[in-house]
Amino acid sequence: MRRHTFKRYFFVFRKMFLRTYHPSFTATNISDIGSSLQIFSVMTAVTSIISLLFVDSLVRTKEASFWIAFFRISSLGICFIVYLFGKKKVRFFQKHIYGITSLVLIGLILLYIPMMVYDNPNHAYYLFGSAIVIASASILLWIEPFRILLLSTLYISVFIPLHLNFSRIQGFDRFFFYQDVLIVSFLLAFGFVANLLINYWRFEEYRVKARLRVTVGKLLRINQKIEDLSRVDSMTELFNRRHLLEQFDLYKKRSNREGFIIGLVILDLDRLKTINDKYGHKQGDLAIQAFAKTVRSRTRITDIAARIGGDEFCLLVSPIDKEGLQILTESIREKLEHLQIPIHNQPGESITLTVSIGATLFRPEDDPSFDELYHKIDTALYTSKNEGRNRITLIES
Repeated sequence: MRRHTFKRYFFVFRKMFLRTYHPSFTATNISDIGSSLQIFSVMTAVTSIISLLFVDSLVRTKEASFWIAFFRISSLGICFIVYLFGKKKVRFFQKHIYGITSLVLIGLILLYIPMMVYDNPNHAYYLFGSAIVIASASILLWIEPFRILLLSTLYISVFIPLHLNFSRIQGFDRFFFYQDVLIVSFLLAFGFVANLLINYWRFEEYRVKARLRVTVGKLLRINQKIEDLSRVDSMTELFNRRHLLEQFDLYKKRSNREGFIIGLVILDLDRLKTINDKYGHKQGDLAIQAFAKTVRSRTRITDIAARIGGDEFCLLVSPIDKEGLQILTESIREKLEHLQIPIHNQPGESITLTVSIGATLFRPEDDPSFDELYHKIDTALYTSKNEGRNRITLIES
């Protein structure tokens, strides 16, 4: 159990902290990623405006004030462009959102370097401001922890030496210098740890949703399979009576709407009981399956072929006319008549099978129930049986 837990946490650590986000993870959360970038750009813009009005008022020379204002306005421009791209959901922006986010963040941080240079007496403000930008980006933005760690390392290697240099120019005070370094390190460490935790929660949520989608997909497939099984006869793989009745009502509505003729056919195998008694029920099942295969080979994809009893089958065909119905039923009868069905326990020997058929047509203006038509065709079927079997009786509606 402990080994499994260790592997699981190592997998999470490696997946989220040492690699870039997976494309499916990005695609799933692209809306939230864009929204977080918009929020960050607004907050950074507000901070720049406040700093421009209050903090930068401490600047002592006009030249320094001009350049600091220029860099503040540049940061506002960057924030505005990022917000606009995020709002408009530009495809290129979404495709390269992590790279753009990283460049934006680096650009905002680099703007603090010239501001420290031009206003070195107040360089601590820009030191803390840039550290706060990194910390807030670690919390708000969807950036991988290793990028935050890399950015924090670069920040320390650049800004701490600058801070040390300007502290010496202004009069070095060891206590205040180390205090500033401690505060900055705390901000960066806080942002990094927060980024780790937030990414872990995001990844866990993503995994839960992914497992849920897989489970829901399996359930849908199982439900579809159950639904299919409830509509299909397991022996013949033709539809069953329930599905036939459902489709009958739909075909009637289509017939009324589009004005075509529908054919209904009943097919009953001749002397199947004799085959069962002589060769066994397995041979009878083989005969039924051979007949079902014959029916499927002669019907169109728009037709409904169903088994409604032991050796009784039904066809619902449309659109069709009298001649087409005669051709269809004759082709089934003729093919079955010439079909050789192997005997399962007597290799090399086979039997033949015939079918008696009753059929009728009904038109859009007709509104018969299935039972009414079935009774009418059943009469035609018995006519075929009584006249010697292996024949077709077509009744006009």
